[in-house]
Amino acid sequence: MGIEPDGTIQTEYLTSLQQLCSQGFVINNDTLASLDLETPETFDNQYYANLRSGEGLLKTDQLLYSNGTETTRDLVQFYIKGQQEFFVQFKKSMVKMGNIKPLTGTNGEIRSNCRSINSHTSA
Repeated sequence: MGIEPDGTIQTEYLTSLQQLCSQGFVINNDTLASLDLETPETFDNQYYANLRSGEGLLKTDQLLYSNGTETTRDLVQFYIKGQQEFFVQFKKSMVKMGNIKPLTGTNGEIRSNCRSINSHTSA
């Protein structure tokens, strides 16, 4: 069993991800996949073009483009056509995220490993 893949993802891309993940997961569970296969070491707007072609790495992003509203698709198209505007909006988003105050103490926790909830042991 397992998690079902997004039905809108491009088939060849899905197969390559499944092969990559199954190889690394069996060995050590630290396999990484690039967000963008076209320009993996460049910060740019290529990820949005990947969504349009059905090659979005993050399922939520691909579904928001493929099954989302016209507004969502228009925004992706906007960022594909305007890399400079993408940079401007990304900068604004990073500043906003940097101002988020994490919940600590009994209101929340900062994870030691982002993949799992911290284990709490009784003293």
